[in-house]
Amino acid sequence: ANKIRSVQWDSPAFKAGLAVGMEIVAVDGQASTPDRLSAAVTAAKDPAVPVALIVKDGDQFRTVVLDYHDGLRYPRLERIPGTPDRLTDI
Repeated sequence: ANKIRSVQWDSPAFKAGLAVGMEIVAVDGQASTPDRLSAAVTAAKDPAVPVALIVKDGDQFRTVVLDYHDGLRYPRLERIPGTPDRLTDI
């Protein structure tokens, strides 16, 4: 489903009031899907384009606008220069 599983402290989602357990039911006025959420985040690289979500929290629904304009980001591991490569050992 579209349940929120984690929210990073002081992130745009945190500042917008999103919390673990809430469900994203719509993205920019359309039923929520992972592809629609990705497209909305990508489009929001333009500061004039917000990411608008409708979220369900228990029996209540509310609209949340995220102030986020950095596009999609994917974490990756990077070795710190001068430190041992411990992943190769694994």
